[in-house]
Amino acid sequence: MFITFEGIDGSGKSIQAERCVDFLSAHYKVLHCFDPGHTPIGNAVRAILLDKENSRMDARTELLLYAAARSQLVVEEINPFLAKGGIVISDRFYDSTTAYQGYGRKLPLSLIHQLNMIGAHERVPDITFIIDTNLNIAGKRISEADRLESESIEFKQRVQEGYRAIAKQEPLRCKLINGNRSIEIIQQEICAYIKKKLDADL
Repeated sequence: MFITFEGIDGSGKSIQAERCVDFLSAHYKVLHCFDPGHTPIGNAVRAILLDKENSRMDARTELLLYAAARSQLVVEEINPFLAKGGIVISDRFYDSTTAYQGYGRKLPLSLIHQLNMIGAHERVPDITFIIDTNLNIAGKRISEADRLESESIEFKQRVQEGYRAIAKQEPLRCKLINGNRSIEIIQQEICAYIKKKLDADL
């Protein structure tokens, strides 16, 4: 099973991904990865993408870099681990690109979809949790903002609306989670949902 966690920066998705890894590791082999990054090539691309010095980066350049990093992650880590019967939990995947570069940067969604499938090697997550958190709450959780975290509130609003649109468009894959609650309550909801999907007595 391939599970991804999505949401705006500061939404709480990363802590929920970590809690999910802990929950499943007692019963399954689990790979915890993050996108972009996790591989040497992906980490090099991530450094470029998040560097504030690269403020003049063109939106399509940004899009292509994310797709390139994701391609390496899928080929090097995700696909081999899934082929061995493991569970992969990724902190972000291509829905981030749809939300940030599609809705946030306003690039054509048809172009985004095409690049997403190329970068993901057609790999589609089995479950995607979208942590929907109030922008003010999320903003207070960010101590030192990177290039994308430093974007305007209007940009972040578009990204958040993008995530909500994705959840509506793909309700069988995506589950929208109220991120304004405690970590423990959110974790309980996510773990119960995964347990039901796995149909296992965890």
